[in-house]
Amino acid sequence: MNNPHPLRAHWFFVVAPIILAADIYLGLISQGAISRLIELGLLFDLLVLVPSLYWICYRQRGKKAIIKAVALACLGVWIALKLVPESEREVLVYAAPLRYIGLAGLVWLEIVVIVAVYRAVFNGRPTAEAAAKASTDMPPWVAKLLVLEARLWLKLWQFIKRIFGRL
Repeated sequence: MNNPHPLRAHWFFVVAPIILAADIYLGLISQGAISRLIELGLLFDLLVLVPSLYWICYRQRGKKAIIKAVALACLGVWIALKLVPESEREVLVYAAPLRYIGLAGLVWLEIVVIVAVYRAVFNGRPTAEAAAKASTDMPPWVAKLLVLEARLWLKLWQFIKRIFGRL
């Protein structure tokens, strides 16, 4: 079978909404009476289960799947923080910093991608080659906009060098 059914290749988008809906329902109906067990269950589902399911579904994509799973884990901690009232948080107090650590890693990755694109532009590479440096799952049009922005800054830098070079 050369062209499998889309649900076979992307089953995560069927399973994850069911898990998220159950977690949101559980979090909303137990407002004011969230026990440590419910809090642990929400945290496990949103921090471990959903990102793991994403990675299992898309593991053939390699590092990109891992990066997106980490992003889902950060989002999961945020959702858990919204579902559990602050007065009832026992475990989330310790898990909340994980979100910031994950976000810092994702920001670092984005900075690495942007620096690679800027270096390619400042070294005189063509637009297509510079856009290819954005090796994450960035949409092609966003990569091209990033290259155009880098070219704008390059031209501004060259203009400033010409003006101050004459003085």
